[in-house]
Order: sequence, then structure tokens, then C-alpha cells
Amino acid sequence: MEKSVSQIEKNVSASFAYVKKDMLMLNDAFSDIHEKIQHLSSNHAVLLEEITKLRKELTGTKAKKPVKKTAKKK
Repeated sequence: MEKSVSQIEKNVSASFAYVKKDMLMLNDAFSDIHEKIQHLSSNHAVLLEEITKLRKELTGTKAKKPVKKTAKKK
């Protein structure tokens, strides 16, 4: 059973339409993933900054603690 040239062209056109649709869906998915990764990266940077700040505060308070003095008996 032979298909006419116009039928083959319609089939090829339809196939490429599906391929284009799939590629657009993949592009949207990759864009969404990229956006989420950038958001996570930003959150990670903020958390690292907070951790560094807290470490400095803890280190500073440990160094500032007064040393207990023993009372001398006379």
C-alpha cells in the first residue's frame, strides 16, 4: 500500500510537531530546575553566612568569659 507524497508530508509534519512540543516541555522543565537550584544556592549562602556569624559570636563569648578567681586566705 503506497502512500501519497502529501500524506507522507502530513505525517512528517505531525511527527515534528510532537517533537517540538516535547522539546518545549523539556525546556520548561530545565528552566524550572535551574530556577530551583539558584534558589537553593541563595539559601545555602545565607545559611553559611548565619553559621559563620553564630560561630564568631560563640567564639567571642567563650573568650570573654571571666576566669574564676580563687580567694586567698590570709
